[in-house]
Amino acid sequence: MKVEILDYQIFDTLDPTDIEKYLSGNNWQELRRIPGEVSIWEASTQSGKRHRLWLPQDRELGDFAVSIGRVIKAIALAENRSQLQVLEDLETVTIGDIIRVRSQDELNRASGSLPLDDGILLIRQGQSMASASACSVVEKREVHPSRRPNRVIEYMKNIRLGQTERGSYLIKLISPVSPPETEQISLPTIPPVDQVPFERQVVVNLMKSLDALQVVAQETHKRGRFYFKPFQEIVPEGVSANLCEAIASESEIERYRSVEVSVTWSYIVDPPTKSFEDIRFPTHVMPYIAEAARQFREQNPEEITLRGYVTSLRRSEMGEPGTVTVVGIVDEHPHSVRTTLIGETYDTAIHAHENGLEVCVDGRLTRKGNLYILEEPINFHIVHSQQLSF
Repeated sequence: MKVEILDYQIFDTLDPTDIEKYLSGNNWQELRRIPGEVSIWEASTQSGKRHRLWLPQDRELGDFAVSIGRVIKAIALAENRSQLQVLEDLETVTIGDIIRVRSQDELNRASGSLPLDDGILLIRQGQSMASASACSVVEKREVHPSRRPNRVIEYMKNIRLGQTERGSYLIKLISPVSPPETEQISLPTIPPVDQVPFERQVVVNLMKSLDALQVVAQETHKRGRFYFKPFQEIVPEGVSANLCEAIASESEIERYRSVEVSVTWSYIVDPPTKSFEDIRFPTHVMPYIAEAARQFREQNPEEITLRGYVTSLRRSEMGEPGTVTVVGIVDEHPHSVRTTLIGETYDTAIHAHENGLEVCVDGRLTRKGNLYILEEPINFHIVHSQQLSF
């Protein structure tokens, strides 16, 4: 059910100029304008139905608030959203682009709630999508390393979590956009500076890469058989193991839910030339996306330095290689990582485990199913080794 706003005083503070910027950034086309009086706008839905609205320009009109109320109602109808969502967008897009990530309880589609763990997972998915896209703007690659570029770190610090909205279960991420810098003097020998803010590039890249991933995943499902090459071919579009894992991590295979992503563009900068429809990943494509992530990582092992704590040790006999599990931060989250040690290094792991000491080790990180494996481990040692005494 969509709520209709009846208190028209709420609309009295809205600026027609801001509404026009919202319309121009969200697939509405201006048809006609009578300066100082009214502008006429039109939008078409995917089904081909056209919606038209008349936006008053004179705030001194006696029925200004009522007329703006009709405008908000028309926008909500055309975009199949509630008037409250449209009204909140008009206030939020002054800050930045709005990324919506939606899921639902397949057993109770009418519910506006999710199990707690699934709700937490959805927020983590949104965070991971944004991080993967930001890394991809810096450099297109199949696997982005755990150590992120400083520009990505700063961007992620600025992302805000907006108020949740009704509609299955929906979270809203606000990606603040900086106004473009003032015009610079161009010299013939110097190429023009890209005026699109980094924050906007991230959101455009996110929608572009998700769109490409959706197409390949659906085509793979139609074939009924996984082929890795089509996923490799869309890496230049911004697809990576990190993005695939944000949509469908193998570690969450028992909890796959459909995911839908949409965006509302801020009018701080001009909207992108390409428009993006809502992008949806149904549950039946999730295994293919998870398999693509696995193969990306398998073919691109990452050289890392892992710091953490030993949580388990296992070996069959003294002097034989033993399996050691270390819990440390991988891809921004704590994970258990297995590695194989022998001799004195295994003895060091025993001492660290018995005394709760932090360890550090270098190696090649791979992923097999749900497991992280550190291959070819070297330089295994206890942090602050000067405190070590056997």
